[in-house]
Amino acid sequence: MAKFTSTEWDDIRKKFRHSIMADTSLVSLAQNLDVKEWPHKGDDEKASKYIDFNYEELLMMPEIAGNADKANHLIGILKETLAFDDPFGDMVTQVEQSSSKENPILKTLGRLGIPEKYPLTLANFSEGTRVVCASEGVKTIGEFANLGQQMSTRVVLGGDFRNALNALTHGDEEGIGVFLPYRKGSTGLHLPEAIGLIAAGLPRIDQVSLAKAYGAKLSNSDSASAKPMTKEQIEKLEAKMLLTVNAALDWFKDGKEALLKHLADGGTYERFFVVLNEPVREAIAVKLASVALKNVAKMGGAAPEVEVKKGGFFSKMFGKR
Repeated sequence: MAKFTSTEWDDIRKKFRHSIMADTSLVSLAQNLDVKEWPHKGDDEKASKYIDFNYEELLMMPEIAGNADKANHLIGILKETLAFDDPFGDMVTQVEQSSSKENPILKTLGRLGIPEKYPLTLANFSEGTRVVCASEGVKTIGEFANLGQQMSTRVVLGGDFRNALNALTHGDEEGIGVFLPYRKGSTGLHLPEAIGLIAAGLPRIDQVSLAKAYGAKLSNSDSASAKPMTKEQIEKLEAKMLLTVNAALDWFKDGKEALLKHLADGGTYERFFVVLNEPVREAIAVKLASVALKNVAKMGGAAPEVEVKKGGFFSKMFGKR
């Protein structure tokens, strides 16, 4: 990485004071740029921690420890991140003028039956991509498509932002399913996949640890990497994910009705989510959906009290016999 001067650092840190990404984790910013990861992962590891210090003071910080290469790595991450901010000022008008006839991404959405108004809060995006979208008031997949087309001609995109745009541009159904609840070979978006994607946003170690805590049968490698979790840790993760589950149930009203009917007819949560074809996320989706619907019932909603059936194939995959 090129060495930055103290003058360059002063310019970058001055600009970053006005960036919405000043309080985004440096780990997320590096991931979104597809550059070497930032080695420190504390909650305070954000640009705002460093930008109040001049270059000489920066080198004296414990995280930098007089290492110019570490300082250059930090400055490089911030400089590249600014590339997302700088072109945005005059972009909004251009985005609003973009039409589906000119935008191949919107054409893909139409062909696959993906609603342009689908909220990005239900998409599987990294924190860095969410911050970029939030900075421009982009809240739906259609707005994301327009923003992405304009950005692609102005800045070098990285991470899941780039991957999502590539998948949508080329109609890559498997790639689209990574960040949207799309089922390959079908049209539209689906509730099981939407709830399944919520778990996909967790680090893999948290996914397998939760699934193991729920009694899922894991592969040898997943079982070995799973860590014991306390009740408090499980409840904390669940509480965060349940907010998104409730939002998904509100959006997918037809899907929610289909799930309730499935349960009322004697079906199981496991059977409903088997389309995910991924045992770890299936186990978490089963737990989240059952908890969410029980909470609805407690608040007076119409959610049936359904006992999760055991035995046979599904019990071997999702629970104790």
